[in-house]
Amino acid sequence: MKYLLQILSLILIGVSSVQAIETRIGDATVQFTWGALYDSNILRYSESDRTNFKNETETYKSPIRSLDDLRTDYKISAELRNKFWKKRTTALRVTADFAHHAMNPIKNLGWVSLSARQDLSKELISSIGYFYEPRFFIRDYTDSHTGLRQHCDFALQQFKGDLIFRPVFLYEIAGQFKLKSYRYNEIFTEYDGNSWALGLNSVYRLGDWRLSAGYTFERLENTGFSSSDLIPDNSGLTDSEFGQGDYDEDIFNASARYSFIGFRREMNVQYNFETSNRAFTTSRDMLIDAMHSGREDLIIEHSLAYNITFTKQVGVELGVGNFTRDSEASDPKVSDLKDYSRMTTWVEITYELK
Repeated sequence: MKYLLQILSLILIGVSSVQAIETRIGDATVQFTWGALYDSNILRYSESDRTNFKNETETYKSPIRSLDDLRTDYKISAELRNKFWKKRTTALRVTADFAHHAMNPIKNLGWVSLSARQDLSKELISSIGYFYEPRFFIRDYTDSHTGLRQHCDFALQQFKGDLIFRPVFLYEIAGQFKLKSYRYNEIFTEYDGNSWALGLNSVYRLGDWRLSAGYTFERLENTGFSSSDLIPDNSGLTDSEFGQGDYDEDIFNASARYSFIGFRREMNVQYNFETSNRAFTTSRDMLIDAMHSGREDLIIEHSLAYNITFTKQVGVELGVGNFTRDSEASDPKVSDLKDYSRMTTWVEITYELK
């Protein structure tokens, strides 16, 4: 609720001041988005976990009332554009979002992002961004120090930068770096980690088509890990991330968007695909770190979205997505615990105030 109040305050401030901003320091727009998303697997449960939940045969009772849920998002974005530097466009943007879950409020979340984009020349564009999410709930895990089940959640901070080279309108290539910080609650500080990532993405435009493809390499260091905490679990493996969670990840993505006019309205259809291969790099054997020894995760994401612009101010998006994770490790039980699939469908309505 506190996130919702903060966002409503931002909305009131934005609406009351947008015209003043336009006349004093540039062109401003404020965008409001309402979204509804159905998620078939909110805690990314494996098939065995889902079966135990449905049959009420869980060893530890889950902190949720349903495996699926309807999430409602309330988002506001404000952007200011002006030529502050050498008559080249600068764009400053702030976005805040609050998401409410109908059945499982433990999954409610909020986040804020800040970004700045600067045209350096006709061909070169730079941008920087910051993202902060104060709490993302994962699920209940067993506290390795007390043996009690506890809520596991983390706060995420991300810094990123892009450099885009567009020699002609038809083609552009962009380099990107990201820094992420994961800080877990006081019970699971051993999961804390920092990551860095470098990526390259290219875009090609041909008529009504926009095609893109990219590659990113990411490396995470599990900074909270201490080898003194590792105690072999002789009672059987249960789902957690306890152990040395360092990993390297190769991420490939591609998208295709087709724009057209229908019923005198601007429309587009976009397909996105991403596959990630995450290899955990611990040298510890299965008896010491069963959850990470020899483990690789293959994560595949598909989504298809349809957008229609009704007026210059109102747009609607309809979409569907599918996500899967397949895990292999030295201990075959890991696959049973970590494999999952998830399907989403959504609608978003956006109103832009200029």
